[in-house]
Amino acid sequence: MSWGIKITILYIGFVVLIVTMVAMTMSQKVDLVSKDYYAQELKFQDKIDQSNRANALIEPLNWMVSNGKIEINFPKEFKNQKITGTINLFRPSDASLDKKIAVSSMQNGKQIISTSTLKAGVYKIQIEWKVGDESFYNEGVIKI
Repeated sequence: MSWGIKITILYIGFVVLIVTMVAMTMSQKVDLVSKDYYAQELKFQDKIDQSNRANALIEPLNWMVSNGKIEINFPKEFKNQKITGTINLFRPSDASLDKKIAVSSMQNGKQIISTSTLKAGVYKIQIEWKVGDESFYNEGVIKI
């Protein structure tokens, strides 16, 4: 076999490899964190301020996952006050599994969320909540 044929086979093999790689990358599903990420980026300083306020609380907001539920415990200093906001369960691997839940009326400053409708895996929990005129933000990672 002459060197010209070897170079031709090498070139054709390279072209086939590149075309295969391009086809594979085009078929990959890409989920953005948010459809309006630019608008959220402009409001990012507000989120930092909310997070700093939440971290400065005497008793921080916390959550626990157990027995098919997520239990969110709001600080006791806000026990008799109205708490509003949203709880976002963000699934990084598949945006179709994201859930948004409103902070609802609670008993003893706790909100219980059933995990029966959630697919097992890792979620990023983002809690944006408000008491009176003060707003707070907490986030973390949970595994269901």
